[in-house]
Amino acid sequence: MRTASCKAPAVSRSTLPSPSSQPADASPGLPAGPTGSVAGADAKVGSSGPATRTPELVVVVPVFNEETVIVSVLREWREEVARVVPNFQLLVINDGSTDGTLAALSQLDWPELTVHSHANRGHGQSCLVGYLEAERIGAPFVFQIDSDGQCDPVAFRSVWERRHEAPAVYGRRITRDDGPSRRLITRVLRWSLKLLRHTRLNDTNVPYRLYHTGAAAAAARKVPRTFDLANIGLALKLEPQGFVEVPIHFRDRVGGHASVRYWGFARKARRLFRDLRSL
Repeated sequence: MRTASCKAPAVSRSTLPSPSSQPADASPGLPAGPTGSVAGADAKVGSSGPATRTPELVVVVPVFNEETVIVSVLREWREEVARVVPNFQLLVINDGSTDGTLAALSQLDWPELTVHSHANRGHGQSCLVGYLEAERIGAPFVFQIDSDGQCDPVAFRSVWERRHEAPAVYGRRITRDDGPSRRLITRVLRWSLKLLRHTRLNDTNVPYRLYHTGAAAAAARKVPRTFDLANIGLALKLEPQGFVEVPIHFRDRVGGHASVRYWGFARKARRLFRDLRSL
């Protein structure tokens, strides 16, 4: 990893104000300083070394309390992405984990791995931070997955091969192993957004998405910091520019807990449709 020894990781602090000191509709941002640290109690952990060429792809992986699976998930994806895009960077966004996630990451001496840490702000907002950081790095493409093992790398090549067809390429979960309640949530969300927002997207919250970095970063700046399911807001913002959907299989999770649980779905749905008015 970059910027410090893995065995004794150093941290670099940002002077960017905390979210509470910014306007409620402010979009997530990164400081302009050379460390690339993110807002709040931020740290960037990594291995020192000579500068490398700009990656073609940044893989954004938001993580919260996944100490038991994060290394195996990253190892699996690192191997597959390297077969398809040799020049890439893994960017893990540690969303205020309180377990041993950061310690597990600090043991990985991979030159293409960078870890950003910030105070907890939620999955969606952490994704937006990753898209903005990919723009700062200069990579032309950014790909987002989750850290719980549900995203199967086998479909990555199919997604990557369609990168020039539209600014956004989404996996569409056609088959999945995570149970009927999760399928129901996705179905209800799909048809609610089609009725209320007239979207043509079929899986607005899928954590398997490839973007042209400039388009994603520009849209991320327009999503308010208070928007909870921010990846949905981003997808809706980008939809007029065009998109492609690629069938994927979604595995059962091997660690952590779902950010949207069955019994909390109604509350999340109310929050989402309130947030959509701010777009």
